[in-house]
Amino acid sequence: MSASFPYAEVACRLPRLLAAGQQEAARRGHAMLVSVTVDIPPVEPAVLFSQTPSHERILWEQPSQDLSMVAFGAATRLNGHGKGRFSQLSAGWCGLLSRALVDAVSSCPLPTPISLGGFAFDPTRRADSDWEEYPDALLVIPRFLFLSCAGSSWLTVNMLVTPDCDRQAAAAAVVGSLCTLQGEEGAGIGEESSGCMEVQQDEAQAVRWKEKVLAVVREIESGALEKLVLARSVHVHSPQSFDPGAVLRKLCAGYRHCTLFAFASRQRCFVGATPERLVRLEGRTVRTDCLAGSTRRGATDDEDRTLGEALLADRKEQREHALVMRALRNMLEPLCVRFSVPETPSLLGLPNVQHLHTPVEGELKEASDIFTLVAALHPTPATGGLPRETACSLLRTYEDFDRGWYAGPVGWVDGQGGGEFAVAIRSALLRGREARLYAGCGIVAGSDPEREYTESCLKLRPMLWALNSTQV
Repeated sequence: MSASFPYAEVACRLPRLLAAGQQEAARRGHAMLVSVTVDIPPVEPAVLFSQTPSHERILWEQPSQDLSMVAFGAATRLNGHGKGRFSQLSAGWCGLLSRALVDAVSSCPLPTPISLGGFAFDPTRRADSDWEEYPDALLVIPRFLFLSCAGSSWLTVNMLVTPDCDRQAAAAAVVGSLCTLQGEEGAGIGEESSGCMEVQQDEAQAVRWKEKVLAVVREIESGALEKLVLARSVHVHSPQSFDPGAVLRKLCAGYRHCTLFAFASRQRCFVGATPERLVRLEGRTVRTDCLAGSTRRGATDDEDRTLGEALLADRKEQREHALVMRALRNMLEPLCVRFSVPETPSLLGLPNVQHLHTPVEGELKEASDIFTLVAALHPTPATGGLPRETACSLLRTYEDFDRGWYAGPVGWVDGQGGGEFAVAIRSALLRGREARLYAGCGIVAGSDPEREYTESCLKLRPMLWALNSTQV
């Protein structure tokens, strides 16, 4: 083993764990998950993501919290289907942990093993081939996970061990793969993707979307529901293939207060920078965000302040925010012994837009896992509507496309059932030279179609900018 091999500790510790795992697999009569985590020299997961375009990989990065992780390959995958997809992943993850041998280091800030995954917004509506590589629910237990936090880094290697597997060959394959990754680390980062991008802006589609907004307002005024989040999609063509790594670098530079995510399959990459946390679970402490009500940023500090003050005083925006806040309270407060919410929302400023924002924190009465909370919260009225079932039913009528993973939960779960999921908005599905972007607006009584359309354009800006287009 070369002295310059930064992952030598894995090569030392993995064989012993594989041997123990195989012995236990033989005793129990089924495969065991073995997981070893070691300290490694500092790495930048986003750079690793960019330097390895031929690999199946997942990125999660929160620059404001100095936390990032990139996953390569899969030790195994868990899939879920239909409305029971959350409980299916929960049961599958608990089952894996119950037959896991874990060799971790105390310095690692999160309990290992860690897996990443996502969910479709609406599993009853999966007809779009664009999303065929993104199932109703997917949890990837990565072969390799590089985690960085506050200047330190760790590598986790996960493997499934059976009674009759070839341990030596498996260990050699892991070292070989790590050598390959190490070699690709020095490959450098490609040039930023560029070119004149063509954004398909069909005026007739815009007119039809505004007509739908008006129809939804009438539904609301008739008493059918209180709120509906109506989305639209924009199709983009580029003269050259989109580079997910370059897109992520721009998003990281411009939207550091957001959570960056990317799920790269063989042909596609679902990528975004979302400002909206769905839920974070750490021990019994649960945190979520109410993010509803928006306006643009001002060209000057004075205009920006004026717009923010107007947003805080706007009754329509206040009503939209209050509906979401009420739903979050109804869903979470009964589960908590302590529930903390500021009396009034504050402003969350992003480069393209400012939102009404209320952080929520609670202490659960009983231990839970992150999937149970995701199931309880998704979709919040910030992405679906209110009442939930009525809103989801109407979305199938008014939206003429499959949202896929757009506005669905994406995130990670740790070895103790904690984790974090975000709402996958401000996102795009990339495939070669094509990209499909999405944006939605909360429609309530009194919503103006022209104003909502303008707001949807504001919400498309981050991804259009990251794709090197200034058009909206």
